[in-house]
Amino acid sequence: MASLFKWVQSLNVPKGVGILLFFYVSGIVAHSLPQLRVIAFSMTDLFLFGINIYLLLDILKSNKDKTLFFWIIPVYFFTFSMEAMGVATGKIFGSYHYGSNMHLKVLGVPLVIAFNWLVLALAVNSLSLKFSSNKWLVSIFSGVLIACYDYFIEPVAINLDYWKWESNAVPIQNYVAWCIIGFFVSYPLHAFKLKFQSPLLLPYLFIQWIYFNILVLLDIKF
Repeated sequence: MASLFKWVQSLNVPKGVGILLFFYVSGIVAHSLPQLRVIAFSMTDLFLFGINIYLLLDILKSNKDKTLFFWIIPVYFFTFSMEAMGVATGKIFGSYHYGSNMHLKVLGVPLVIAFNWLVLALAVNSLSLKFSSNKWLVSIFSGVLIACYDYFIEPVAINLDYWKWESNAVPIQNYVAWCIIGFFVSYPLHAFKLKFQSPLLLPYLFIQWIYFNILVLLDIKF
């Protein structure tokens, strides 16, 4: 592991990237080894909480601007409410429920899941700003990116019993819903010119994407 940190430092990347790599490489190893897999499954919430809180603290520290809280708090409760209504009614995303590997649930929704969508929204908006500064285009593109990202998350989430779809297939309305929700949570960032940039957001986005794809390739199942 020490050699991994040295390699990261030699690339002149932000220090926090080494911590993210440690988290995700550890996750891959733990899921790959049968003797560690049960522990990995039981620590899903802790793993996600740790990464998301670490990233949010880094974002707040990097920008030294507490006004982002006026976005974080409403967006957390908004996305959590969408999930809760989605689970209860099946009308928003389709009929689904969260599995046994997601813990600390309220109204059938893991408390960590809204943190996950919140940080993902910041990351995709950070990427979208590389292509445009127009608040409408950035917000629309970010909504599409969130839906695309969810497309890649779905196979591993189902395999690891994070959530299950009643039809055993992901409905198109799930992606449409996340496009729309993604737009609504993204637009205020740009309309109010909130500061949320962090050197860790894009590495997080790509490292996590690689992480999920590796777990799919390894065909790890609960």
